[in-house]
Amino acid sequence: MTAFQEHMRRAGERALEALPAPLRSEIYLISFRIWRHDSCDYRHPYLAIGYNTESEVRRVVAEGGDPGEVRWSYAYWLLDETTGIVGHGPDPADDPAGAALHLAEIRELGLWYDDEADEDTQDRRDELLTTHFDDACVDVARHLHASGALTRILGRPVPVLPFDMYRAGYEPELAGAANPPEVVADYLAWARAQEE
Repeated sequence: MTAFQEHMRRAGERALEALPAPLRSEIYLISFRIWRHDSCDYRHPYLAIGYNTESEVRRVVAEGGDPGEVRWSYAYWLLDETTGIVGHGPDPADDPAGAALHLAEIRELGLWYDDEADEDTQDRRDELLTTHFDDACVDVARHLHASGALTRILGRPVPVLPFDMYRAGYEPELAGAANPPEVVADYLAWARAQEE
């Protein structure tokens, strides 16, 4: 395990521990929003860890929302309710240690490029950088399940659902990789139905 992976795992555990205690019984998913400090600069990604609640689903459905979409589409989740930012967050003070570890790791892997790099090089490296960070986020989710942290803190396992608003449609693949099958089955059934 790399120093960056270890840092992300610890940050994921801290984010779970920071979940509001009065809401823990209401939380039915943990959201993993993958984004970038500058939305198109894949060299500086971050993970915003949040959640959604059953009461929020009931509230939005009461306003006329489709129950399945309100439950499983990130467009309806409490995205401003984050309990942890890992990596190159919007504020440099969010996670300077994680940002430094990430930069060191991608430089060591040969994924870094300077702004002067040609467009083909940037595009190839951006794909590799995206996969690298996705893998790190999936690793955190798996760790939160395997370590028992989710069950210990929430009293039961819940799905961890990674998403990147610039890559719509990729969510089911990330969710399937991040969770035990039985924990993510309802989400994946809904996602498959949306594709049909």
